[in-house]
Amino acid sequence: MIRLRFFVYILRLIGEKRILLHKVIFPSAGRCWEVFISFIMSTSDAPKEQNYQLLQGIEVPPFRNVNEFLLETDRYERPPYQDLKKWNNRIISNLLYFQTNYFTTFIILFIFQSFLSSQDIFVGILATLAVLGAVYFAVATEPQVKKLRTDHPLVTLGGIILVAYGFISVFPSVLVVVFALLFPVFLVLIHASLRLRGIANRAANLTERIGIRTTLMGQILDRTGLSVRV
Repeated sequence: MIRLRFFVYILRLIGEKRILLHKVIFPSAGRCWEVFISFIMSTSDAPKEQNYQLLQGIEVPPFRNVNEFLLETDRYERPPYQDLKKWNNRIISNLLYFQTNYFTTFIILFIFQSFLSSQDIFVGILATLAVLGAVYFAVATEPQVKKLRTDHPLVTLGGIILVAYGFISVFPSVLVVVFALLFPVFLVLIHASLRLRGIANRAANLTERIGIRTTLMGQILDRTGLSVRV
């Protein structure tokens, strides 16, 4: 019964894009596959997950309740250190399924850290932006920027030295910013490593893995070289 409901739930998830699915995965099924999905959707009461639409077709799944996200203690298990592929799949699957919770956690923790060390956060961000601006100015290949560097070499050199000196002098504040950014990421990776995948998790991620839906976390993972597509 569980397997049947799982299968029906998957079909409900991919129902809106069933034409694309039978062209990509079941090219020989043709109209029969589409009719079969339509029949299952019309006769099933399985829940259908509604994602929040963002720009350019990128979606964000709904917020998972606290009980599912944190309180189901029987759903935690130490990472499979001996099987890195399985561990990687668990992390990616949880990052996709709980992504709204993870983004919310990141924002809350960063804001909390900003309240605790508001001056360091402000100074650290300004110093980091100044360094990034100086690096861009030093390596940019645009004709106008190159001409400005050529016409004013001493000013350019002096500006870079001042930015470097300022960055070093406020380096502790920069470390506060780095900690405020990386600590939430560290907690997210711990949760994603320990949380076991369930039926709802696997079903909700199926459309992302086969390319029917694209979520914000999926885009981030793809940009970092971690492909979520099968």
